[in-house]
Amino acid sequence: MLVAISHHAKLLILDETTAGLDVIARDEVLDLLREFMEQDDKHSILISSHISSDLETLCDDLYMIHQGRIILHEETDILLSEYALLKVDKTQYEKIDKQYLLRVKEEPYGYSCLSYQKQFYIENYPQITIEKGTIDEVITMMIRGEQL
Repeated sequence: MLVAISHHAKLLILDETTAGLDVIARDEVLDLLREFMEQDDKHSILISSHISSDLETLCDDLYMIHQGRIILHEETDILLSEYALLKVDKTQYEKIDKQYLLRVKEEPYGYSCLSYQKQFYIENYPQITIEKGTIDEVITMMIRGEQL
């Protein structure tokens, strides 16, 4: 990575760049990558990582790949602001408008539902539990949840 940056590469392709690093080293690597991106608007990074907090602060777009297929592509800001995990009991699930649900997973209490329209459910279903969607939760629901 450092060699590519020092040679002013336009594109960095990185795989698990921060895996195995301690907190300080990880932060320094992420700072280097941010500086690389800020130096020139033509710089790009394609990064593969299982550390979602790295992705949240570094990436503009996220692609989730499962079994060799892209299962979700979204802008990071949209994913973090508009996606939500709805937690509903069986009665609420039967009555809820499902048009904005991507995945559903049966739980002991009822259902977890992944939505890409958090505000719709906040405005129309104030009685249900709505949690902010994190990258980890979205990944889990996209893989383990059932598609509607």
